[in-house]
Amino acid sequence: MNAAVVAWVIALSAITGIGMLPLFVYRLDLSKLTFSSRIPIVVGIGIELTAYAPTLAALVVAGLITTGGGIRRLLRPVIRWRVGTHWYLIALIGPSLLFLVGDVIRLVIGAALPGSWLAIPGAAALAFLVGALIAGSFGEEVGWRGFGQPQLQQKYGAFWAAVVVGVIWSLWHLWPAAAPGGLSTTTWSEASLTFIRLISTSIVYAWLFNSTRGSLLIVMLAHAGHNLAVRFVPLAGSVQHGDPIVTGLYVLAAVVVLVSTGSRWLSRIHEYPQPIPNSRIAKGHAAI
Repeated sequence: MNAAVVAWVIALSAITGIGMLPLFVYRLDLSKLTFSSRIPIVVGIGIELTAYAPTLAALVVAGLITTGGGIRRLLRPVIRWRVGTHWYLIALIGPSLLFLVGDVIRLVIGAALPGSWLAIPGAAALAFLVGALIAGSFGEEVGWRGFGQPQLQQKYGAFWAAVVVGVIWSLWHLWPAAAPGGLSTTTWSEASLTFIRLISTSIVYAWLFNSTRGSLLIVMLAHAGHNLAVRFVPLAGSVQHGDPIVTGLYVLAAVVVLVSTGSRWLSRIHEYPQPIPNSRIAKGHAAI
């Protein structure tokens, strides 16, 4: 595997572990914590650190072991906004439409439905949502699609790069299971659905990234669009984090992308966005 990606995964694991550490030090049971729970400041900082770990790890690798203005080149796609309007619509509205299709499917098959198909979060929820949107879009996507996808697809192709990033994304997303009390809140079914959904979503996001010639902004908006859909298109009370219908729809979207674009490119442009250079790593291996 690409040496830069290995370094990034190591940094990702280390930063996530450091962020989790206060939970162990203060012996806090994650299953009993809520958004209104009073926790030590250092624990809150640690949780925030884990939320930004993918991007922080990418910045560390870009700054320390790459060449040619790595951090600047890594962040430049964040402001690549000159793309077709339809990409903005797909990114922002697509997830909510997908969730609504899920509700139609539930209606047809007689599954549990939410009390309301659309919901407006309260002031407190909106305040939390803003932070979640920033963490989910910028805090993660600079790592997943800004660093991991471009580095891997040069050698393995866009599809397999997206699968690998999706696996790493899924493992990282399940970090609460390793925290005190976290395992009791995670079932095997939810963990399995997390892998299926995030690998499928990774393929869709790779399509967005490659089709817009490397616009991280569009992918970040898609990530934010999903988090918005979770709040504005609620699930029934009986449905927990692992929703098989939404997961199935993301799988369907990934299949459509794969069939219509091909596994090598996951776009019709047939042009990979350039990854940041990692010649220092290559030189280090040559010296060994």
